[in-house]
Amino acid sequence: MAKVFESRISTHQLTQEQIADYQRDGLLVVRKMFDAEELAPLGQAYRDDPTVNGSIYGMEDNEGKAHPFNTWTELSDDIIGMIPRMARMVESSEALLGERCYHWHSKFSIKTSTCDARVDWHQDYASWYDDGVLFPHMLTVGIAVEPTTKANGCVQFVPGSHHLGRIGTISDSAEGSYTQDQTTRFELAKQVLGIRYVEMDVGDAVFFHSNTLHGSGLNTTDSERVMIFCSYNAVSNAPYTEARGPNDEGAYMNITAEERAYRPLQKIADDVLLKHSYKSAFSHTGFQRANYELGDKYSQALKIENPDSANVPDWKRGQ
Repeated sequence: MAKVFESRISTHQLTQEQIADYQRDGLLVVRKMFDAEELAPLGQAYRDDPTVNGSIYGMEDNEGKAHPFNTWTELSDDIIGMIPRMARMVESSEALLGERCYHWHSKFSIKTSTCDARVDWHQDYASWYDDGVLFPHMLTVGIAVEPTTKANGCVQFVPGSHHLGRIGTISDSAEGSYTQDQTTRFELAKQVLGIRYVEMDVGDAVFFHSNTLHGSGLNTTDSERVMIFCSYNAVSNAPYTEARGPNDEGAYMNITAEERAYRPLQKIADDVLLKHSYKSAFSHTGFQRANYELGDKYSQALKIENPDSANVPDWKRGQ
């Protein structure tokens, strides 16, 4: 059970101009959302243990290569369990959603200096739709734990693409053949709306809508690109079990219907990191165990062959 800290109104209030920018573009960059001092212990903990307690696995891209990754839904009293509950995170997310929210899941997303994988262009809602939510009233906050640059694989966005709605693959049900692949619309969206590369310093954050098209390229540097992403769902948008689908894109994360259900989010003060109120960086979090037993139609998780060195990982599909 997570400890309850006295909460207060955040000093990091979004302006009406920022909210309007988010509504227009489907993304909003907030510089210095966190001080470098606040995130330094988390960065050091990752450098000391790049496997993050053995929880890191590979998210397979379209070329069969693996992007280091993990997820968690339960929020403990370590740094990564506190960040999603901090007032600045919750209040900013609620300002953009226009209503109360709850924690959907969080994740480490890492591009090591040897990472030759991309994160393919996608919309988060494409997967979350199959978790049973009816509306895309959801967003994610990406936080730079280490600097992100175009060279080391910063996140790329197609601004305004959230207005396109959920882009799915259209099939001919009578013939069973595909008539239009979603990749066609992805490419058209990039041509018409352009691509924005979001480079960030430590502590910068980017908020983005669940339908905003995004991805990332290769890390071509000797540096690590380390980010955490915290996702939120509107309270009014809690999923319906009977609306759940196969979730071809997200089933490998192995998140249950119970873990997706609405659970009240206890907001905590913005100064918990500076006061060192946490128990550890990430040692008190229970990470999701990836599902490696999915069929070929699903996006795949890949195991780390050499778990003692996520900096130079070997990956293996399945077991």
